[in-house]
Amino acid sequence: MSDAAVPPMPPLVSATVADLADVEALVAAAGLTLDGLAACVAGGTAVVCREHDGCLLGAAATERYEGVAFLRSVAVHAPVRGHGLGRALVERALDDARTAGAREAWLLTVTAEPFFAGLGWTHADRADAPAAVAASVEFASACPTTAIAMRRPL
Repeated sequence: MSDAAVPPMPPLVSATVADLADVEALVAAAGLTLDGLAACVAGGTAVVCREHDGCLLGAAATERYEGVAFLRSVAVHAPVRGHGLGRALVERALDDARTAGAREAWLLTVTAEPFFAGLGWTHADRADAPAAVAASVEFASACPTTAIAMRRPL
């Protein structure tokens, strides 16, 4: 598909509890953990993008700790990947976290290290994660210990 054929991106908005089932389905289809996701959606720290017909195109969320955001659940509907939606979702989620006081962001990834590296994330030692992030369900148990830790200043 040429760039000329790509329609404009629908708006990115804060997720609501009404979005939860669709967000969980998209995140699960991407092979990502659902542990703790409902709290992000209910707490207003998740972002979604829906097509005009209501189809969920993408989602991203952050868990927020004092001065730190943990980026998680970044998922884009397969047919629309490769056109900047993932990048836009990540940047919006991080902008929201920065506005709320976060100065640094962390994430864990098994398969998307090149994507995140292209967005300015760098490898980090899991042992260097802030205590609250290290105690999160994703760090403590939901993600495999082989997941790559990455960080990015905000």
